[in-house]
Amino acid sequence: MQPHDHTMRHTKQLREISIKVPAPFAGVSDLGFTAQYRAQDFQQPMRDVPLVIEGPRPPMRRLAELLLLLREAEGAAYSWTDPIMVSDEVVLLAFRDRSLAGTAPAAMSGYVMNLVRPAVFPFLHDCVAVAQLRLSEQIEMRVTSEDEPVMTLALPLSEIVQQNGHRLLWQLDS
Repeated sequence: MQPHDHTMRHTKQLREISIKVPAPFAGVSDLGFTAQYRAQDFQQPMRDVPLVIEGPRPPMRRLAELLLLLREAEGAAYSWTDPIMVSDEVVLLAFRDRSLAGTAPAAMSGYVMNLVRPAVFPFLHDCVAVAQLRLSEQIEMRVTSEDEPVMTLALPLSEIVQQNGHRLLWQLDS
């Protein structure tokens, strides 16, 4: 391998990044999640993106039950794994790229969309559209790469979904 080829190979590597979303659900300020993208070569199929959801005990069990509904999400280019309760305060699920299972033009379009649109957006969208969960009016995100801050942003909910859900997690748990 010549030095130039070696350099080119490194530029095609996607770096590891994390996107932390604190308090996305209305009425629960201490429940948030992190999407974790592992490093991979650009031309490889996209790996599953785990979402680690952490919060207080009372709403987490109900959230895990509602996240089971996400398997009904009608995203042709992606799907969700079933949520796993690791503990009373931690739930895991993953965004799974399915774009390359389709026809060539649609598959490439879905693949590019899954690469450039963080899993945070379809997750929040599906929480509202499928599970009818109510989100906070302002969604904050902190992006880090290799433990270095990359950016922090706050978006109004209307930039992510058109209508909000009606289920409040703090009212659902008995």
